[in-house]
Amino acid sequence: MFHQFIHWFLTDLTPWVTGVAQAHPEWCFPIAFVVAFSESFVGLSFIIPGTTLLWSLGVVIGASDISIIPAWAGAVIGSILGDWISYRIGFHYHHQILHIWPFRNYEDQLERGLHFFHRFGTWAIFLGRFLGPFRATVPLVAGMSELEFWPFQIANAASAVIWALALLVLGVGGFALFGHASAFIHHILA
Repeated sequence: MFHQFIHWFLTDLTPWVTGVAQAHPEWCFPIAFVVAFSESFVGLSFIIPGTTLLWSLGVVIGASDISIIPAWAGAVIGSILGDWISYRIGFHYHHQILHIWPFRNYEDQLERGLHFFHRFGTWAIFLGRFLGPFRATVPLVAGMSELEFWPFQIANAASAVIWALALLVLGVGGFALFGHASAFIHHILA
């Protein structure tokens, strides 16, 4: 059953999300919000291919007349909220989290996140957003380490703004590059 669930996520979710965005451009904000939230919230980030989905959403935006702004806003708000909730969980449970399911199953990832956080401090929040293995664990361990709220939230928001825009623009740019390459090849062969 779980295997089928994972297979669905990896093979069917991306085409479904991009199909919905193409058919209903007004859904770009909630789609980007849910995808970015799931990519940033500890636990969900291990099963949702959020980076791929946001990049794919950028491709859809590049292939149509959809504005990037709603998707960008949704991704920013979703990722800020996902990290903030992860931070609050860590702040509430501290190191007891290592004994709570499902976190106890990811003790190695949490230890690596803790080491990364202790090495880079508040910068780990910003940098971790761009490094897949640390994206969801660093906010949790920042809370566990009792990082003050405002330094956390400033790094969280700043990184979310840049991360969301970068992924969506890469998708838009990838589509544009494909279009230019296709036109060039067509011109050469014609």
